Amino acid sequence: MIDFGNFYSLIAKNHLSHWLETLPTQIANWQREQQHGLFKQWSNAVEFLPEIKPYRLDLLHSVTAESEEPLSAGQIKRIETLMRNLMPWRKGPFSLYGVNIDTEWRSDWKWDRVLPHLSDLTGRTILDVGCGSGYHMWRMIGA
Repeated sequence: MIDFGNFYSLIAKNHLSHWLETLPTQIANWQREQQHGLFKQWSNAVEFLPEIKPYRLDLLHSVTAESEEPLSAGQIKRIETLMRNLMPWRKGPFSLYGVNIDTEWRSDWKWDRVLPHLSDLTGRTILDVGCGSGYHMWRMIGA
């Protein structure tokens, strides 16, 4: 089960605090009744991923996270195996600590076409509806 306590504490301190009136109940209902059939598999995969703080994070040119020291072959294999449990990867590509995730759609090509037409995103609140893997959200953070 996902613990949203830290998230709720964070939004309690900003302009999203009004969501605390309804969101906890909605999420509890979702967790109890409406989860996707593969949610447990996905949740387990995420839970067992190693916590690695990125040494270098590139969200401007790609969605790439790198560690200060290269990961061992065993660590990379573990990440690859767990990430496969999150398939299919529709939008991307991603490069996470030496694991390259090829995707069904090349969202980087779309991003390259859209970016010149966007106004400055600094300080803006953005909702990436239907984001799936969050590819465009990460690119907007880097823009």
